[in-house]
Parts: sequence; C-alpha cells; structure tokens
Amino acid sequence: MSEQLFLDFSLNFNLRQTRRNVPTIIYALFTFQGKRCKVNIGAKVYPAQWNKRRQIATVSNGQTRLDNRNNEIVNKRIRAVLAAFEEKKSYLCENLERMDFLLEELRQAINPNLKTRHAAMKENNELSATLILSRMAESNIASESSKKIYLGYVSAFKEYLEAKGISDRLSSINRDVLEDYQQYLQGSRPATVKTLLNKVKGIVTLINHANKDKTVRSNINTNGIAYLEDNRSREQRKSKQVPLTESQLLAIYNYTDLNAKERETRDLFICQCLLGQRISDLPKILKGDYRITKLEDGNEVISFMAQKTSQEATLYLFPVVKEILDRYRQTGFEHIDLLAEDKKVIARNEVKLNKTIKEVCRKAGLDKDIDYVEQIGSKRIARRKKLFELIHTHTARHTFITLMCRYGVPKEDVIVATAHTDIKMIDEVYLHETVNDKGTRYVNSMKRIKGSAFFKVEGADNTADTVVDKERTARQPISTAGNITFETLLDTQFLASRINEASDMAERMGYVKDGKLYDYNDEINGIVKEVEAFMQSPAPGFEVACKYVERLSVGNLSNLRDELKLLIVRCMRIEANTETVMQIIDKAFRMGILDNDSLNDMKEIVSAILKVKEKESGK
Repeated sequence: MSEQLFLDFSLNFNLRQTRRNVPTIIYALFTFQGKRCKVNIGAKVYPAQWNKRRQIATVSNGQTRLDNRNNEIVNKRIRAVLAAFEEKKSYLCENLERMDFLLEELRQAINPNLKTRHAAMKENNELSATLILSRMAESNIASESSKKIYLGYVSAFKEYLEAKGISDRLSSINRDVLEDYQQYLQGSRPATVKTLLNKVKGIVTLINHANKDKTVRSNINTNGIAYLEDNRSREQRKSKQVPLTESQLLAIYNYTDLNAKERETRDLFICQCLLGQRISDLPKILKGDYRITKLEDGNEVISFMAQKTSQEATLYLFPVVKEILDRYRQTGFEHIDLLAEDKKVIARNEVKLNKTIKEVCRKAGLDKDIDYVEQIGSKRIARRKKLFELIHTHTARHTFITLMCRYGVPKEDVIVATAHTDIKMIDEVYLHETVNDKGTRYVNSMKRIKGSAFFKVEGADNTADTVVDKERTARQPISTAGNITFETLLDTQFLASRINEASDMAERMGYVKDGKLYDYNDEINGIVKEVEAFMQSPAPGFEVACKYVERLSVGNLSNLRDELKLLIVRCMRIEANTETVMQIIDKAFRMGILDNDSLNDMKEIVSAILKVKEKESGK
C-alpha cells in the first residue's frame, strides 16, 4: 500500500421510494474513494413514518400498536447496523491485508445475509491471482484464439511474480506492480512495443473483469498506469504491414507452377484480397452461410455478421471470387481445411495457410526489399525483409482497403464491407498511402482551382469554366497500362470472363453423359443474355477502372488492342447482338485503348463481319 488511507466516512440511511405510502426498503449508504455503496438492511418502513433528519422510524401514540412494533424492529436493526459498521472499520484498521476487500467487508457487516457471495469471495481469496485471472479469461474472452492469447499473458505474468518474489494473490497486485511488470518485460524479454503493451494491457483487462465479478470483487485500481509509448510515426507503425498492388495480385493469381496445396492457398488468399475479410469470416463465405440480397440494378450482395465485431458485413462477390467458390464447391478442399468443426483443426490450417502463402508469393516473384521500423522497448530499429516474408492472411484485409480507397471508393462505403462502425480503424491501421498517393490526390485537388494567377498547377486550365464538359472529357484518350490484360481494364472481370467462357464452349463439339451427346447451346445463350444485360445496365465500375488506368505508366498499347480484338472476335462467335459489341468498342475508346482512327476502323470491320454473318444465317 503506497498511499495514505483514512476511514473517516459514516453511514446514512435512505428509503427506496418516498412517493407512495407503502412499506418501502431502507438502504444503508456510504461513500469511499469516490465509490458510492448502497446495501439493503433487510427492513421496511412507511415513508410517512420515517424521520429523515434523525434517520430513524417514528414511534408515537398517534400510530397503531402494530406500526410502533414494526418501527421499533426497524430502529433496532439500524442500531445494530451502525454498531457492526463501526466495528468492521476498526477491524480493517488492524487487518490491513483486508483493505483491498474493504467494500465487501462493509457490505457484509451491514447485511450478513450476503453470505453466499461472501463465501464465494472467501473461496476465491484463497486461490492464486493467476488462477483467478485465467478463470476470467475462460469466462469473458469470446473466441478460442483470443482466449489462448490471454492465457499466455497470464502465464507470462506468473513468471514475473515468481521472479520478483511477489505473492500470487490479488491483494498483492496494484498499480505499482503492473508498472514494474512493464519495466520487467522491457529488460528481460526484448519485444516490439505492441507485443509488450498487449501483455500488460491484457492482464489489466482480466483484472478489470475480476473487479466487476461479484464473486471476486478484486477492487484493484488500474487507472493512471503509465504505459510505454509507441514513439513511431503512423507511417512507421504501418510500415511492416505491406498491402499488395493489383499487378502483384495478378502475378499471384496467374502463377501456375504450384502444387495442389499451394493452389488452394493462392485461391483462398485471392478471395480474401477481393473480399477484405478476416480469415475467421472466410469459412462463412465458403459454406454459403450468408444472406443474398438482389439490388434494384440486378446486382446481388451478400451479408453476414462478422465474428470479431458482431457487425454486419455486406459484400459484392466479384467474378473471380464466384469462379473460385464455384470451383471448390464442386471439388472441396484437400489440403487447407477451414470448414472443419474442430476449432483446433481450423487453427492448424490457418498456420499452414500463412506459411504456404509466403512460398506462393516467393515463387510469384514478390521478393523486393521492404524497409520497416520496429520499436523494441523504447528503441526504434530499422529492419529490412523480402516482401513475401511479410505476407500473411491479414495482408489481404490491408490490401483490399488500400486498393478500394486508392481507386476512389469512399471510406464510408469501404466499411460496409469491412464491418467497421466508423472509418477510424481504416485511417489508423489499414489504409497505406504512399507519397505518390498523397501527392497525386493533393495535386488533382489543386487542379480544380479556378481563376488564380498564382495557385496554378502546370498543365491544368485554371481559367476554364467550373462546369466540366463531360462529353469532351470522356472522349479524351487515357494513358494505358503495361503488364496487364484488357480484361482487367473493363468495368469488371465479369464481362471478359463470361465471354471467354461462352466462346470456349462454342469451340467444343459437346459432351457425353449417360450415353447421350449434349451440346452447350443453352449454356451459351444464357451467358450471352447475361453479357447483353450487363452492357445495357449502368456500370459504376467503369469510373474506378478509369482512375486505375490514369495512375499507371504508358505500356504496350498494341498488346491491349490485340486483347480487345480477340475479345470482339469471341463476342461475335457466340453471336452477341451488334449493340453489345459496339458498346464494348466504345468503352475501349473511352479508356484510351483505341484512338479515333482505330475506333472507326474497328467499327467498320465489325459491322461488315456481322452483316456477313446475318446473311449466312438467313440462307
């Protein structure tokens, strides 16, 4: 006990209610160290027969004999409570080790009928502090993985108590001990500031649960602890969590020299990157354990309750995700089992997933050097590792959020998918902006300044009218990108993947089932209808694609044009209507893949081919 303590407080009595003249409960009240305690003394009185100033029930000739008898019992009870209260205060002054349980001791003195709770407290007081804290972890920490972490915190705290010779009792733990534990961790077990703080704050969390538990009531003051500060900047704190770019995701997705386990790992990781979910919520999506909502524009979203936050996540299943999910619904998982009922099996597979994704990323060429800053104790230390060494399942969530924000999706919309309640976590943890990102955003905003002779950005027209000529702007060619395919530049991969799928079907003769030859006409017609409906509906993804192309350096334009030509040929092969084909060509022009001459040439060629096909089909 490092602070002075005086028990100079007294007991008062109040009625539970005073408005109705019916027998009401009498409470004994006292205040100690800012905490107000109220205890039922086990007696009742009519409000009209209570003397508030003298704190007793009235006994007079004006009342019935029964009222006087009842009130004499009340007053006798009050005198007994006052005597027991003062006696208990004297006891505590001589038994300082019980001071940590002062509130419960005084409650017990006021009302001995609290024996059940007192017995439970007595039993807990005989247990070691670390055993009680372990029980708090078992009963208050929800997820099994988090529970295991907290039990680890308790084990480390027990080692500290033994090393320092501190009694393993709740009465021995106070703020000074917790601050000393922090210093002990700094000196004996060098670790990152985050790991160190997690250990200390984890113990404080369990102590606070013990403070609230009615059978423990540890009454350990955890306010005002001087925690070690993380002296790194926000960028330095984020520097070890490296989000991937879309080109890096494509490199992972398109890499084929993988064994079966690596392919499963790659597909699960790509799903995470496109969905932005924690690994703990991925099984819900894999099992189809979600609600489907069809929107007015024909698109569908899924929704479910996120495991960690119990908030609703609403997602759009991108075509690549649908393709992966469909594949594994048919074949199942052989090497990475996240659907097991046994939580230990799932935990082992999560570890396996983290190990294997590093190998997949190494093979895919994600081996550039990454510089980051760690704080070990109070010292900041510069580190360097290969990118693939830093990648794990949670990298996917950082990647999704960063890419969505980079493509112009508002943070307020991103949290619809991530199930955050506000954008604070996005800003503080998940959004990784480079100097290029910040500079581009800043300069693009300044380009909108009009009518200034000084604040003028080179290449921007600051004298133009503020009303944007949308038609003129839309028809200006945009820089195109290298090392990516035309499919990634369209509104969504949905369009190209479905056209290619139907085209592949059209090249086959059919398939044999139950001794009969089947063709793919129905399947192809269904896909064609999907493609045509998609092209006729609003495509908000187009704006995102344009912003993405603007950020990329000029690449090999001829490759993109070749991809476009191949897509148009396949589109005509599956007999998509003329309007749909022309819409695809127009979008390619708006994205800068075709110039004016190429646009007109392609339209003339396509029109001629379609006319010939129509004549041939009419014969």
